[in-house]
Amino acid sequence: MSNNPGKKGKPAPWVKRSQEHRERALQEYRRANHPAYDEWCHRRTEASIQIRKEEEAAQPEFWQIGAALKAGDKRLRAWDKANPSPLSWEDYTRLEAEFDKVYVPKDFS
Repeated sequence: MSNNPGKKGKPAPWVKRSQEHRERALQEYRRANHPAYDEWCHRRTEASIQIRKEEEAAQPEFWQIGAALKAGDKRLRAWDKANPSPLSWEDYTRLEAEFDKVYVPKDFS
């Protein structure tokens, strides 16, 4: 067990790893139990990759990376507005409650 309690109000490393593990597991659970959301996530990932490739091709110089990232973010936000997530707030809370019933936290200490 580590004796690092965290610094300056930040959680200890094992607490942070535990939180990250839970978030990843919850996301996998949502995708596994809401097929429309899973399909939307796949389409969003594909759109993100395509947008990033197009922006990098349009601004290939090293010093233009920041501008390419900003432009890609704007385009992805526009994609999100045009293609809203099918996961409603009710689905979100229901799936999280179901997940909490079966989730066993992993010990990272």
